[in-house]
Amino acid sequence: MNAELIEQLAEAAHEVWMDGKLRDGWVYAPQTDKPLKQHACLIPYRELSEADKQSDRDLVVGIPTILEKAGYVIAHNLDALKAK
Repeated sequence: MNAELIEQLAEAAHEVWMDGKLRDGWVYAPQTDKPLKQHACLIPYRELSEADKQSDRDLVVGIPTILEKAGYVIAHNLDALKAK
């Protein structure tokens, strides 16, 4: 994966994570407080600290290995790219 793709996927992963938290009743707070369902990372990806962005990047870089261990492979859908 190139750096641009990793960044796009990291941002998408953060959005999915945020959507799940918000659906579960979590709200933004400057400091995370799990019992109160408050989290400091409930902000747009571009506003995250570099350390938090790196956590999302690390997650997406590990996805191919996780899928491989589960018996899956990732294939690029060239037809979808041509349709764009």
